Amino acid sequence: MKKTISVMLLTYNEEIHLERCIQNVQKLSNQLFIIDSFSTDKTLAIASQYGIPVHQNQFIHHANQINKALEVFPYETDYIIRVDCDELLSDDLIKEILACLNSDAFDAINGFYIKRKVYFMGGLIQHGMTNPMWLLRIWKRGEGKCDDKWMDEKIVLKQPSTHNLTHLIIDHNLNNLTWWTQKHNLYASRESIEVLKHRYLHAAEIKDNLPFKDRLIHFLKSFYNKSPIFVRSILLFHYSYFIRLGILDGLRGLIWNILQVFWYRFLVDAKVYEFEYSHGFDKNKIREALKEII
Repeated sequence: MKKTISVMLLTYNEEIHLERCIQNVQKLSNQLFIIDSFSTDKTLAIASQYGIPVHQNQFIHHANQINKALEVFPYETDYIIRVDCDELLSDDLIKEILACLNSDAFDAINGFYIKRKVYFMGGLIQHGMTNPMWLLRIWKRGEGKCDDKWMDEKIVLKQPSTHNLTHLIIDHNLNNLTWWTQKHNLYASRESIEVLKHRYLHAAEIKDNLPFKDRLIHFLKSFYNKSPIFVRSILLFHYSYFIRLGILDGLRGLIWNILQVFWYRFLVDAKVYEFEYSHGFDKNKIREALKEII
């Protein structure tokens, strides 16, 4: 029996991407919902033009926005897909999703992993440690909720039964490099909180019911977080650029790996060090300060 799907979009000042995104995901579904972080540009006007329901919620982190959207919107479809406004579902991926929704063979599946690649400096990044990145972006309504993390949030299924889709979702952001670095500076602040939580409050437990991909990512992140700060970003760059062949992406690969893999991770470590330094490297003071933040 044919199954249905609705689309969750998170927005904040996405006028540069939103119309393109809407037209793209409407090839998959006309059931669209937007959770907005009080945009000040034309985002809401574009959503209104397409008749898309919008709920505004003060942004804390992505996980909070996703769970709020699950709470407030009247999803009546069998599945939900979360799409970022700067992402594009390839036509082949849309066809593949629709084929799965029309097939009884996938009745028992409650989550679908999609592989994402990044379009950067005029072309796709094909190599390196995150290309592609596997993301659980489609889940059966009522069976998934986002974990409460400041960065790298993911949908956790009650009893996962997942399937890997073959075709791509493409991260194709239209903003310039200045915007990109400003955004990643904010991301680094949030990720530094996750690292500090791991070091001083509690290491997040690996839940038994997580799919293998998420368990593996969790293990690797835990290993990374236990490694010496500053040194690990240098080693990670060499791993991504040389061992995972990011060098084959040419100049754009060099820029991407220096900025995304080295600079961003080094910045996270610098913010971790700054927080520790500002509290005199006193574990008790650091713990109390973290509890006030989270």
